[in-house]
Amino acid sequence: MVTFIFIRHGESKDNLRGVWAGWKDSPLSNHGMLQAEALGDSLASMKLSFMYSSDLLRAKTTANAVKRKQRGNPNLLLREFTILREQNFGAGEGMKFSKKKPGMSLTDHYSKGKFPALYTRHERFPEGESLDDLAQRADTVINDILFPHLLEEKEEDVTRTIAVVSHGLFIGELLAAILRRSHERDATFNHHHFRGMKNTAWTEVAVSLKHSNTASATSPLVVKVGEINQDTHLLNLRRQKGGIGSMAHDPSQVDIRTLFEKKSVASKATRLKPY
Repeated sequence: MVTFIFIRHGESKDNLRGVWAGWKDSPLSNHGMLQAEALGDSLASMKLSFMYSSDLLRAKTTANAVKRKQRGNPNLLLREFTILREQNFGAGEGMKFSKKKPGMSLTDHYSKGKFPALYTRHERFPEGESLDDLAQRADTVINDILFPHLLEEKEEDVTRTIAVVSHGLFIGELLAAILRRSHERDATFNHHHFRGMKNTAWTEVAVSLKHSNTASATSPLVVKVGEINQDTHLLNLRRQKGGIGSMAHDPSQVDIRTLFEKKSVASKATRLKPY
């Protein structure tokens, strides 16, 4: 049995701009960083066996925040992969969301720099990926990255927990691909249930092999869906005022709370200094 925790990255600057942001490498906002830290605190006692992340900044920054907080496995190994990136929106990357105008073809929209939402799985922006393309990429991730964990020889009754930090649309396709491999298709779930994940929310899926003695890349799986879009770690989190929360997070800046804590300790030490 392997439990996979699929985590969406924290709020990015592009999330706030309302643009098509797939492979465009946007940093976390300050609020997004606080979300990632709150997530890390909430998962600190969960012993993660392994962690994978998209190599895009918003995902790997979130993953590293979780890794730093790990008490159950302080030596947690984190690996980054391009294949875990969000859907590639091609020529639409960084362009504002727009509505489709009646009577205009998509080609006409693109020529005017307009990129309206696409409503079928096979459509794609020029030079981009469709949802069908994304589903194929999800199958590759399962076969080449996640499936091998099911074949590892471990002590009986030992459940490993693997965290995967990625992006909203791609996580939806990953979860749908896992469900397609289930030997007993749960009719109560489909890919629509896994869309719209909040920033730093996570979904839990426990997976095991139906027939471990004859396992192959196409083996049926036993799949149990646990938590979906879990975000209780955000309940007490408030956006910083004055636009600070929406600014891009700069890791080189000293956290204002840390600065005040250091000043407070220094002041107390001066008052207690013997003469």
